[in-house]
Amino acid sequence: MHESLYSVEEMRAAEARYPGYPDTAGELMERAGRAVADECIRAYPEARRFAVVCGGGANGGDGRVAMGLLRQAGREAVETDDLAGADVVVDALFGTGFRGEPRPEASALIERINASGVPVVSVDVPSGVDGSTGEVAGAAVEADVTVTFHGVKVGLVVAPGRFHAGRVVVASIGLEQAATAIVRATAAVLRRVPLRGAPDSKFTAGSLLVVGGAEGTTGAPVLAASAALRADAGYVTLAVPHACLPVVETHPKLWEATRAIILRVSPV
Repeated sequence: MHESLYSVEEMRAAEARYPGYPDTAGELMERAGRAVADECIRAYPEARRFAVVCGGGANGGDGRVAMGLLRQAGREAVETDDLAGADVVVDALFGTGFRGEPRPEASALIERINASGVPVVSVDVPSGVDGSTGEVAGAAVEADVTVTFHGVKVGLVVAPGRFHAGRVVVASIGLEQAATAIVRATAAVLRRVPLRGAPDSKFTAGSLLVVGGAEGTTGAPVLAASAALRADAGYVTLAVPHACLPVVETHPKLWEATRAIILRVSPV
């Protein structure tokens, strides 16, 4: 019903629980690199030359493992900043721990990756994207595929990071699942929402009461009520403080829907 979304701190905690960590960090890196190499070959089977752009941290280590495995698979894979002639670029510059704005030389390299004109596979998180928030403070890689490890990172589903991630592939690397502070609903939730059938009417399609709002903050309750109407609820009742009433009453999306009932809630 829900999918866990990991922050950087939650990923670090998951790694710390791995048996023997940090001495066994190499095992995790080997699995991560293999997952990247496998997806590179699966997504781009005709590609022969892979330019692997590596940073100095663990993300770069994942990229170097992937590079070695691509070579074993008969591809030409080199660690380089020169992207000319590459069929695919592997972005292993920054990992999930990155925050803020890249330094000028890194920004220039990211811009060259984006201008390369070939597919880009990012390792864990596109370089320049904050893995915990999705924020992009400067240049950020525009990936076609992101191979992320253990679980989806918050920054891969929250804008603007989500628009840099491309297709997200989650690779298991042997870490234990754990509860996260942020989750998202899966398609299983939608399958449990009853659909309105042809015989249904406003009397049989259920009712919803939305209570909320304050002076200057009418947006949330109005959006919730509008969404309920669009979802075909039978009756939607919106209860707001008196100060919000003039704004809500003139909201076109609500008044176009004749089933909406707006109530005034007097201040306590």
